Amino acid sequence: MWSIDKTWLKPVLATALASTMVGCANGPKVHDRSTLAPSEQSLVDSKPAVLQADFQNLFEEGQRNKVLNLMEIGVKAYRAGYRDEAKNTLSQARLEIENVYADTDSARKARSIWYEEAEKDFKGEPYERAMVYMYLGLIYLEEGDYGNARASFLAGLLQDAFAEEQQNSTDFALLLYLAGWSAMQMGSDQLARDHFAELKLYRPDAPIPDLDDNALLIIETGKSPRKLGDGVGHHQLVYRRGKNFKDIAAEMRNGEEWSPVYPVEDIFFQASTRGGRAIDRIVEGQIQFKENTRAIGSTLSTVSQDSTLAGFSAAAGGAVGAGFAAISLISVAADGMSASANTRADVRYWEGLPDTIHLMPVTAADGEPVTVRFIDEYGQPIPGLTDSTEFKFDGRGAGLAFATSRRPHSGANQ
Repeated sequence: MWSIDKTWLKPVLATALASTMVGCANGPKVHDRSTLAPSEQSLVDSKPAVLQADFQNLFEEGQRNKVLNLMEIGVKAYRAGYRDEAKNTLSQARLEIENVYADTDSARKARSIWYEEAEKDFKGEPYERAMVYMYLGLIYLEEGDYGNARASFLAGLLQDAFAEEQQNSTDFALLLYLAGWSAMQMGSDQLARDHFAELKLYRPDAPIPDLDDNALLIIETGKSPRKLGDGVGHHQLVYRRGKNFKDIAAEMRNGEEWSPVYPVEDIFFQASTRGGRAIDRIVEGQIQFKENTRAIGSTLSTVSQDSTLAGFSAAAGGAVGAGFAAISLISVAADGMSASANTRADVRYWEGLPDTIHLMPVTAADGEPVTVRFIDEYGQPIPGLTDSTEFKFDGRGAGLAFATSRRPHSGANQ
């Protein structure tokens, strides 16, 4: 049985998940056309059943929602075990993103023109673009392509650093961790130390891999953050945590016991902040930051009494104390950032994303099974909500197991 490092375990806050819904959810469907060409319909019919409706949307909704639909197909294919389909669609999404969000003069010019359009094609918010690179990086890890995996995670960090057209700092701990893991597998010990040292600024209690750890377990819980229209005419954009889910934590079976898995990233936190500064709303293309949370760390110091910050224990790495101090560092670093942004209010969002991602480095063997159960806000297992997967090794000595509370009902074998 594989072993785990439990030194990171500390008391974790029980947090409320309720969020008040404001405005409409994901906006009305916009179909460029309702009839597919015979070649397109043939392609849809050739896809796995679990993906056919999404490919139908891809053709019907056209260029305006192309990237959004590629994102939805990619994550659903990944969870269902169709890795080639996931890699192809997410790579297409990445190329579309990089046409506009590269760190080049031509891309900056394209962004300037882009934001003058009243109806723009979907390219996603910084957190959504970063997650495209995250899933692609996991696929590269499974293939044993550690260099491209690390490059993908670093590219995700760059997307997180783009607060629209302003270049700000990044605080995406999940991507820092995975970049460090990739560097370890490459044998680049100094790079790995650098990545994990930066990670410790945000997650001081994160379980850094030991030399004996040869595999990584990654688990998704919850549902995507939501972008909603607010105000008169819904011209304002606000972020809300996902709804209609109970799973906020995960445990893995370890022999006869269950062990908690470390919550490394709160996706809602990434959606609703820029460089650690909490967004109140986006009005007429300008981000308005919450004045009373300019220093997020000071607000987090009283998180146990503040229900408005539900879920931040996950954002702080599940720690009480040291983790809050780490996020305080983010707010101090970000305090001088510009509050301006040029994005237009757009309530389309990547519904397939999780709420929280958990991980744990372990010592495992190829094909070793993993059973995961999901935990509610009261620390109790959710009846009937489990996932089973196994560690798959890449032929170069490293393994990965992926579990999720959002497994499709049908799909390829894991």
